[in-house]
Amino acid sequence: MMLESRQASANEAWLPTHDELQPSYDFIVVGGGAAGLALAVRLSECESQNVLVLEAGQFPEIVGSYKSLGAGQQVLGMGKSAFTTPAQESLGNRTITYHRGRGVGGSTLINGLTYGRGSRSVYDLWQDMGNDDWDWDSILPLFQKSTSFHPVNVAPYQTYDASAYSTNGPIQLSYPIYVYGSSTAFLEAPSAVNVSTVFDLNLGDNIGAKQEPLVLDKRQQRLSSYDSYYKPARNRTNLAVMQLAQVHKLMLERQNGSLVATGVVFTDSTSGHILNVNASKGVILSAGVFQTPQLLMLSGLGPQETLQEMGISEYLINENTGRNMQDHFYFSIIAHASANDSASETYNRIDLLRAAQQEYAASNSGLLTTPIGPTYGFQQLPSAELQSLGAAQALMNRTRQAHIEYLWENIYYPSAPPTILPQYPPNRDESFISVTAALLSPVSRGNVTLQSNAIQDAPLINVNYLESEIDQKFALKMFYNLRGILSQPVLSRHTTRLDNGEVVPGANVTDGTTVLDYDAGGVVDSRLRVYGAKKLRIVDASIFPVVPDQHTQGQIYMVAEKAASMIKEDHGLS
Repeated sequence: MMLESRQASANEAWLPTHDELQPSYDFIVVGGGAAGLALAVRLSECESQNVLVLEAGQFPEIVGSYKSLGAGQQVLGMGKSAFTTPAQESLGNRTITYHRGRGVGGSTLINGLTYGRGSRSVYDLWQDMGNDDWDWDSILPLFQKSTSFHPVNVAPYQTYDASAYSTNGPIQLSYPIYVYGSSTAFLEAPSAVNVSTVFDLNLGDNIGAKQEPLVLDKRQQRLSSYDSYYKPARNRTNLAVMQLAQVHKLMLERQNGSLVATGVVFTDSTSGHILNVNASKGVILSAGVFQTPQLLMLSGLGPQETLQEMGISEYLINENTGRNMQDHFYFSIIAHASANDSASETYNRIDLLRAAQQEYAASNSGLLTTPIGPTYGFQQLPSAELQSLGAAQALMNRTRQAHIEYLWENIYYPSAPPTILPQYPPNRDESFISVTAALLSPVSRGNVTLQSNAIQDAPLINVNYLESEIDQKFALKMFYNLRGILSQPVLSRHTTRLDNGEVVPGANVTDGTTVLDYDAGGVVDSRLRVYGAKKLRIVDASIFPVVPDQHTQGQIYMVAEKAASMIKEDHGLS
């Protein structure tokens, strides 16, 4: 067998070309992002199992600057896919653009690095919705297994509870060394809306203000899933990762009356060849919230009307595919700030940026060792306030969680062309900070569908932000609260000019397009198996039935760890 005969050094990754692929693997993972790589590495711990990962993007060494924590403004244009929605009626016909990492490592190559888990009650609700063993007590060991904490600073705002983490997990967590004064000031400012500082947000109570841990190594460099999971395992002879491999659809067969996933069809973009590869034990989709449902529908698994409209053969009708999309929509107030409290001038002036890059390259120090915003406040609204917003019934099972998040950023955020923000296009010689609010418990639901029967055409994404009147009322409250936070003396002293520096009175964390539990509108069962099909699972954020009240990097790694354990158990592997 080719995997057994190749020669590999301890530091050599096997990057197969199309003519080096085996005709069949035990497991094929579609998508080499956070979940896909973590899952593949865990499955390849079983030496008898051959695992293939197919990733449409490239290996991240192509974009070396991705390692810098503060390089997000530079690397966002590289190694990514941009998905733009149609005009959204609920947003006055605006469009929204989503950025997704496209490469081995996925969005962990370009994200804000924040690690969080969310509230115990959200996962207990997953269990109550019919998803056995997804409650907080069941998944906490998986959160712990995937992490290790290595503190660099000892500071009042960089605290953590060691019991919440392990000491040898692949995801290394720490705090940035370089911290802006306005960042620490922001920790106290949410007291204006009764949000106090807390010791650690990852204990199941996601309420309070905190500088959150980041996924970074001891050199203060970004750790993607490529770094944390794949690199230590890259010399395994039973693990193959193929870059520039765009999967078109699943190979499906009827066997003894059952629909079975037998492999995938993909294009090797290097050679242009269209290839088939088989999976004897299973295909796992980890293509993300947008492209996992797209691949299901392109393969004939989805809403009947969509399949018929696109001329796709119907293998399995499930009207839930691509539905239930949930997003933490956000908006910001942007304010003038003193130069020492902002990175915007550095990012916008080539001379300052070059100097910062040289400092980072020479000593791993300076402002590029911190992301644009590691400081957050999570607010739980009391029942009476939910009642006043008309949300008591809609959120009756979501009262014990954070409902609104407040964020601080050291730049003009989100940046936008003058056509979107004509009132104040930023001057490159000015300094800005931003305070942002995100709705963590949206009532509005979006969807993903097809615009053609080709994978090369992006799916149609309808976010439906603010479609619900409840979300509209939340948005007004969030804006009012942001102004209260910005006006707090502890923060306003870091701004300049009138009105607390205010200049300008958003889309990234999506979940739920395949969602657990069929009766609740799902596509997969509690063991992540696609309803009505054998040897087919989904392992990514699209399975979240309810979006957690946190940034979702930590939860995606947890899902991958849980999926690996379940798959090993189902196949008697160890």
